[in-house]
Amino acid sequence: MKALLVDDEKHVRDAIRLLGHWEEFGIDTLIEAADGDEAIAAITAHQPQIILSDMRMPGKDGMALLEWISAHAPHSKVLVISGYDDFELVRHAIRHGGMDYLLKPVEADELNASLLKAVTAWGEEDAIRIQSTRQSIVVNRMRPHYQDRLLTELAVGRGSSPSHMQRLQDELNLPSVIPVCSVAVTSLSHLDAGCLAKYRSQPDLLVFSVLNICAEMLSTPDEGVMFRQLDQPDEIVLLHWDPSTSLEHILDKVNQGLEQTIQRRLHFGISTCESYPGGISAAYLEASSRLWRRNAVQIKQRIHASVESSNGNKIRRLTAHEEPLRMAAMSCRVSSVAAAVAEWLDPITDLEVVSAEQIQQWIDELEWMLSRWLDDTAGLPSKEEEVTEEQSIPFAELPFDAEGLLSFPLLRSLLEQRLLAAGKALTAHHPANPDPMSEIARYMDAHYQEDLSLQQIAARFYLSREYISRKFKQQFGLNWSEYLSKLRINNAKLLLQNPSLRVAKISEMVGFQDEKYFSKVFKKMEGITPVEYRKTVFQAGT
Repeated sequence: MKALLVDDEKHVRDAIRLLGHWEEFGIDTLIEAADGDEAIAAITAHQPQIILSDMRMPGKDGMALLEWISAHAPHSKVLVISGYDDFELVRHAIRHGGMDYLLKPVEADELNASLLKAVTAWGEEDAIRIQSTRQSIVVNRMRPHYQDRLLTELAVGRGSSPSHMQRLQDELNLPSVIPVCSVAVTSLSHLDAGCLAKYRSQPDLLVFSVLNICAEMLSTPDEGVMFRQLDQPDEIVLLHWDPSTSLEHILDKVNQGLEQTIQRRLHFGISTCESYPGGISAAYLEASSRLWRRNAVQIKQRIHASVESSNGNKIRRLTAHEEPLRMAAMSCRVSSVAAAVAEWLDPITDLEVVSAEQIQQWIDELEWMLSRWLDDTAGLPSKEEEVTEEQSIPFAELPFDAEGLLSFPLLRSLLEQRLLAAGKALTAHHPANPDPMSEIARYMDAHYQEDLSLQQIAARFYLSREYISRKFKQQFGLNWSEYLSKLRINNAKLLLQNPSLRVAKISEMVGFQDEKYFSKVFKKMEGITPVEYRKTVFQAGT
């Protein structure tokens, strides 16, 4: 902590130096100034917490200095030490933030009592400032997530009530009247593995880049809004309601911006116009369906306003070929795996229409088969799987090329590699990550605002649910859901100290979608309701 001594007489400054118990109060730096101008320079350079100043000085005197401090360094604590017992000087000092007015010659006890009061006051106020800063950081970090949650609820049909719409209006400053709305949906999973690999260590940067480009094209809420669909974190959704602009034109500009930013263009499914807000969920499903049912083997356009017919193509399911694939995998022979994959895949390469939805289904079937095969490995991943998890990106990596089309060579390679890795895991027991539960805990610390489930965590870390439940409780003394609730409630307690945030909003910001359930969990853990907790905080501060 720093203190500044301001007096035009050096012997007075020397005396104050000798009288003060500086180290006892945590003051390790003493700075001196002979007048107001020097004091201003010292305050600007060193930002002292405590300032002791004379009132009558040549040049800029103490009165002018206190006025400057109140405007430019209001958090500093000022003690006035003056030889003049003047009511006007005292009143001026108090009016401009002076904590105490000491008369020369000052006594040691009097000086140190005032110093203690000033240091204590500064410490208490600084703690409040730090707490407020932490609250602001948490709020600013959560606000985009909260806005995305409100819009996600609207899109999926869980949030069109008057109260929900009012919260959207308040949060996003939407137009008061929106008669109709169109929806556009894109998925980052439709990007190729080469593009996704660039963002493997910073996946949120990819999301931010796409959202930022979309936001630039939707310059004001009068035109529309875009958001991340939190139930499908790889999806970006645009709501468009300005009749003077074309949604297709906006999406063309978005793709031009993406071409310059990430060197890729995205595919978009778009809906017809629907009433707002009642028709939004139907429009979202229509746009999403058109995106995922686009033909992924031929490119005609990036914006899909209809579904291309498959002409009665009967797509082969991967699970129908499960046993030959499993036996080939267990052989651990590259040639056997390649032959089994070719038997299933070769007939598909002749098809003229394969939807993105079908490709996703094949990948889901593959993951389901592998997880079922590996259930007998006691929930422990193989070395190959550990490497895959450490390098994975939180979007589905589908075998698309740079144009967003199905790459049969990539699909073939993906199947062969995963089957070979699974075969090794099935035939040899590999040591697990030495501390997978800590990895899971760190993941929960970073994603507690999201809708987490044990099934999602088990799939992400290639561990069985039973194994996680048992080991997590052994390591942390809490099961995973108790740990998650504790994370959420601790952050809620911080947010409850901000009186401008409603309890319902805090509930959503920390990951609870139901305010009543949030209050129930809060009371179970803290013994009081969120409202009661907020009252105790404010009562303690008064």
